[in-house]
Amino acid sequence: MLALLVVATLVSLISISLIGLMTTDMAHAAIQYAVARAFYIAQAGLEEAKVQVSAAADPSAYATPAEGVAASFGGGRFTYWADPGTGPETACGAGLKTLEAVGQVAYLNRTISSRVRACGVPGTPFLTALFGVSQVQFEGTSRTYLAPYQIGTPGMGGNLGSFREINFAGNDVRLNALSEDTIDMVSVRERTFPDYALFGFSERPQYNPTPTDDPAPWVFGALGDLIKARPAAGPTPNRCGTPYACVTVGNRVTDVPGVADLREANDLRSVYVRGFREETVPLLGLDAFTFRVQAERNVANAALNARAGWRGKRDSLYTFGEISRILSYLEAHPGEHLRGTVFVDGTLNVFRSVDLGGSAGNVTLAVGGDLVIPKQVTLINRHDLTTVSGRRTPGILVFGQPPAGGASGQACTGGGETTGSGRLVMCEGSGLVVDGLVYTRDGMALGPQASVDQIGAMYHDTTGTANPSFTMRDARVVIRLDPLALTAFGKGIAIVSWQQVH
Repeated sequence: MLALLVVATLVSLISISLIGLMTTDMAHAAIQYAVARAFYIAQAGLEEAKVQVSAAADPSAYATPAEGVAASFGGGRFTYWADPGTGPETACGAGLKTLEAVGQVAYLNRTISSRVRACGVPGTPFLTALFGVSQVQFEGTSRTYLAPYQIGTPGMGGNLGSFREINFAGNDVRLNALSEDTIDMVSVRERTFPDYALFGFSERPQYNPTPTDDPAPWVFGALGDLIKARPAAGPTPNRCGTPYACVTVGNRVTDVPGVADLREANDLRSVYVRGFREETVPLLGLDAFTFRVQAERNVANAALNARAGWRGKRDSLYTFGEISRILSYLEAHPGEHLRGTVFVDGTLNVFRSVDLGGSAGNVTLAVGGDLVIPKQVTLINRHDLTTVSGRRTPGILVFGQPPAGGASGQACTGGGETTGSGRLVMCEGSGLVVDGLVYTRDGMALGPQASVDQIGAMYHDTTGTANPSFTMRDARVVIRLDPLALTAFGKGIAIVSWQQVH
């Protein structure tokens, strides 16, 4: 009886302990469930903030009251803020919008909360350094670098995307190939330095020779994605027959599914991107009339017009004859520059090298027809990038449409002739140094030895035409992506980073 009593006592003590442990575990599980619910409710609040910013007439100016906006959701409650000026810290930096949300769940007379914060680019539906509505094609020994503008700021390197097709026409094409064999130097406006410095590396990356492996020291982490896009309105037909844009090599019409297949199976070992991504994004466009009106109202160039021989002309809307005399005057007087929005009716052939706005300008060059940069000519249009407005100001906008019955003739003479048809055409050996958005209604073509040095982004629209959106042959393009350049479209908000605060 004594032994039985001892055993019963021990079993009772163990059972009571186990019940206590089970009760504690159940309480912990319930708390963890409440914490998880609070986190996802906060995420829902962040998404609601994005919706409200996107729906605003001016996404850049949208802000919530200091107390935020609260709503019930999922058995709890969220409160979100968007740059209220007080309250949550605006921690994202100049030109970016800080979104913050708190999710709250009641549990055992307590309120369990979770806070998340995101940095977004207002007025930007999605982020790409180079996007083409139609085909984007790289030919010959083309070298392209899609790098971040400001190393260490939220976001990655520049994405490359298309609604239809990204084509690597040959195996000598190089994309983000940072000094693979020897140190390659790149010349941009500031100076000449090793290409890997564009991406924030202090020394030459050491590549793994196996193409399917990540090259040390994790070069892919500093790069952008290759975006196989489709419009929100529905798929765009392409040569591969895929619902999203396809990636092709040479003349083949087989869609390349991923980075490893591109580099190994297709022997494109000098193409580096972080990954492939399918994404549905809106079709974008700009209205030529808006910028034409801006130029008509822009009187900042009235004095320059008079000095160039156009006395009495106060606006900045020019015919080809008027802009030709202005360009000649600027060439002869390098200390003088244009200001504000300039609109050229018809085609502009930049017959001589010219700096439109100086090193801290604010010029938007809008062209009603083609924009042609002839052989060995350099067009410079830089902005004041120390200001948010300077970073948001569009750089070059080409609105021309193909004339009825076909092309408008040969835009370049000599080797590598390119047909101009409402496009931005760069002839052999030409140069373009530009800040802000480069937008074309009918695409862009670069001839041999042409070069682009851009801080901003490119968007090439060829809706309704058969032309490719972007082609380059034996040329060099350096685009340092500044997300603020895409705010010219004034739609949506693109998130560049987010974190859970607590």
